[in-house]
Amino acid sequence: MRNIILYIAGLLLFSNQLHAQLRYNDLTQEVPFDKSFRKGVLPNGLTYFIRHNKVPKERASYYIIQNVGSVLETDEQSGLAHFLEHMAFNGTSTFPGNSMVDFLARHGVKFGKEVNAYTSYNETVYNISKVPTIDRKVVDSCLLILRDWCNELSLTEKEIDAERGIIQEEWRSRLGLGTRLSEKIDPIRYNGSKYAVRPPIGSMDVVRNFDYASLRSFYHDWYRTDLQAVAIVGDIDVDAVEQRVIELFSVIPAVENPKERGFVTIPDNKDPLYVFATDKEIKNTSVTLSIKHKVTSGNTLAELREKHINSFFNSLMINRLREAAMEKNVPFLKGSVGNTSFVQGYDVFKVSVSAKPGRSLEAFEAVYDELQRVILHGFTQGEWDRLKTNSLMNIEDKYKKRNNISSEGYAKAVKDAYLQGTSIPDSEFTYHFSKEVLSTVSLEELQAYASKYLSSENRFYLVTAPEGREETYPGVEELESIVHKATTKNLDPYVEQVPTDMELLSKEPEGGAIVSERSLDNFKATEWKLSNGATVVYRYAAYQKNNVSLQAISNGGGSLYGVDDIPSFAGAAEYVKRYGLGAFNATDLPKVLTGKSASTAYSLGDYTESVNGSSTTKDIETMLQMVYMRFEEPRFDEEMHEDLIERLKESVANKVVTPKSALNEKYGEIVNNGDPRKLPFDQDYLEKISYDRVMEIYQERFTDASDFIFYIVGDVSKEVLRPLVEKYLGSIRDLDRQESWVAHADYYPSGKHEYAIKIPMEQPKATVLVKLRELRDYSREDVIYHSIMGAILNMRYKESIREKEGGTYGVSVQTQSGRNPKLNASKQMEQGMNISFSCDPEKASYLKTLVYNELDLIQQKVSESDLEKVVTNLKKDNEHRTRSNGFWMNALQSYYTTGEDMSAPAYLEDILSQVTTKDIRKAAKRFLKNADILDIIFYPEDFQE
Repeated sequence: MRNIILYIAGLLLFSNQLHAQLRYNDLTQEVPFDKSFRKGVLPNGLTYFIRHNKVPKERASYYIIQNVGSVLETDEQSGLAHFLEHMAFNGTSTFPGNSMVDFLARHGVKFGKEVNAYTSYNETVYNISKVPTIDRKVVDSCLLILRDWCNELSLTEKEIDAERGIIQEEWRSRLGLGTRLSEKIDPIRYNGSKYAVRPPIGSMDVVRNFDYASLRSFYHDWYRTDLQAVAIVGDIDVDAVEQRVIELFSVIPAVENPKERGFVTIPDNKDPLYVFATDKEIKNTSVTLSIKHKVTSGNTLAELREKHINSFFNSLMINRLREAAMEKNVPFLKGSVGNTSFVQGYDVFKVSVSAKPGRSLEAFEAVYDELQRVILHGFTQGEWDRLKTNSLMNIEDKYKKRNNISSEGYAKAVKDAYLQGTSIPDSEFTYHFSKEVLSTVSLEELQAYASKYLSSENRFYLVTAPEGREETYPGVEELESIVHKATTKNLDPYVEQVPTDMELLSKEPEGGAIVSERSLDNFKATEWKLSNGATVVYRYAAYQKNNVSLQAISNGGGSLYGVDDIPSFAGAAEYVKRYGLGAFNATDLPKVLTGKSASTAYSLGDYTESVNGSSTTKDIETMLQMVYMRFEEPRFDEEMHEDLIERLKESVANKVVTPKSALNEKYGEIVNNGDPRKLPFDQDYLEKISYDRVMEIYQERFTDASDFIFYIVGDVSKEVLRPLVEKYLGSIRDLDRQESWVAHADYYPSGKHEYAIKIPMEQPKATVLVKLRELRDYSREDVIYHSIMGAILNMRYKESIREKEGGTYGVSVQTQSGRNPKLNASKQMEQGMNISFSCDPEKASYLKTLVYNELDLIQQKVSESDLEKVVTNLKKDNEHRTRSNGFWMNALQSYYTTGEDMSAPAYLEDILSQVTTKDIRKAAKRFLKNADILDIIFYPEDFQE
């Protein structure tokens, strides 16, 4: 009987294996669409996707995807696709004026953060995200907003005129190196096609002067149901939402005699195209070869399999070139080879290199030779085996986390599926198909992959270089010669260097013991004291499945060192991480960790030092081994250190001054105010970095377990974790010292200081910055009030400076509150506020007066509606904050550092429930009365006031 059972079991196993092998044997079949989506097409052509999802709970995301972008514009309409996107927030039939944004804000949905849109060449996408779903009226109102965006925009003349200035300021905010390069490159890169003359931001001449009928005509022609899809994903009643979608959207009439939504063709070129572009803000010379090729928007298993192969090839090339870039005396800083998306219907196979000064041709040849080496000899079995192992690990990890995909993630997948005509497969299919592809792709396929794209046609060479540098740059003939010469070279096969000993640790640690244990009931956590004096705080949390995090923190940091040691301290903070770990350099370490999802890092700050780690549940031992090694087996490499310093000296010598770097330098000078601990990063700074002192400082900071608290939060049981903690964390040396930071003098400028600073720049753009800072006794209520004040000011500046004046694309108000180690007292804190925006230099001074007007007004009047919007948004964000591993990590650290319990109602909920407009006015008066103020306007160098 037993033999019969075994025989039947064997048959079943064989059948299952055969089924698995043949599961996707027919690659011509379509990729299946996830049946959890409710998908339909209405008679008018509109497509809808609806899905129930509880991540996050009681929230939903609403998207409308328009298959419409700037390539559909005529010359006279340049910029109208983007302009229309803006107008969707300025009045519809159901929500006139600003009432839509106001309605969403009253329900905790913030404009810019959770309500937004974008326009590109071929698409315009709107989203309303993380909307509460408890109230069905709110769900219905969001569906009405989507309906209005489809067909009910008001497009009033008053709102159109008000938006012209805002879009000009958005254009101004984007001016810079990228814009200048695009103007030089795009006509050639896109070979005279519409893409060359239809940047989504458009023509400012058109934006300033188009007549109202032009915008309405563009809206009628292109915002139509056969080019639209809506996606609603979240904690919703799918049946009810579908019924409402059908009711609301079916009545929208299809446009009669619609214009053809054509495909934009980029003309082929037999001879290679070439652009050489220089600019003052370019730091390093780069050379790129792009070979354009058409792609089909198919949805078959074969095409999906090809995408996997593309990903494998790109990853293998990245790994090989990253390893090559670490060698001494290579001519390039970094290189890349791979197939990537270009524009709708086209991909490009690219060979790119960032070259060291004076070696651009040599650098391109070195990277292209690596590609040719693959074409001749392929990848090694070791390279492919490691990638397969890591890929399988990632596939397994994603499958374990399949129930944690957010509604936003699903909605964005709908966007891609609709625009590309592809499916969204479910997790089961993705898991099994990905594994099957991984097991069936051969080294021969990977070797042959690049050759099918290396056409002699449709080539485009781009060389970008620093302006004014005395250097010879390659022309198209030289680059073509390099490519041709590579095909005739007898290149040797790649020989990979694999460590002979693949054991991570040089020796097994002896281990320690847990000498005491106590429960932290408020946090559902446990504290262990180890025999070496270390403190370990552990909490089980599986909000992020199959994930474990560690943070070890100690006080001290850079504050313990004098001015002469600051460069070497910075070297310890930045350079040791590049040396590798233990016996393995930065190239070998990933090979040793193949198949392990574990990583660690360290940080050296002004007042603390820390070690961080993360891993999957099964690899927590590897993570703890690496944490142990950060203390006991760090790696130092003098040869690599010297090579790094030489590269930095070369970089400093070829320093490029950009408007941003000039602004930051001037700003730093003002804020630092002569602080001797703030040293300029120059040749002299680099000369002061001592390799021996770098080693000493690192070892001084990471040598004493008793001075660290180790926090571990994640999906691992106490029974599994306990012996691993004893073995690895318990083995770290103990010096039995208790360090704290050292308080140094505070050089921040007191009082109010005004500056008008001119910096070199190509574009007419000013930056206004008002920075306020106050030192005061700590109060949890004042921390919350200060944050609320900043949020209210953000809304007010949006109304007064952006909407009313059209003076800027957006005003940023950032608030900060925190205990300041410089004060050396846990009962004191620093509160700050940074208000900044860019604008027309002619308007900068006037717009800055509006900043102060609002600062005066908020001390006198705070509206109940503004307060309600901010508090509602904070409460909404707070509802699910405890449902994350990260929250509990922060909560435990906060408790041990400050004694505050972030999970207690008194930390936030109670304050939000009781806050009044009077509280905010009082907080604003106190802060603004006592704050030190830096008032700065950065102007273009040639601006005449």
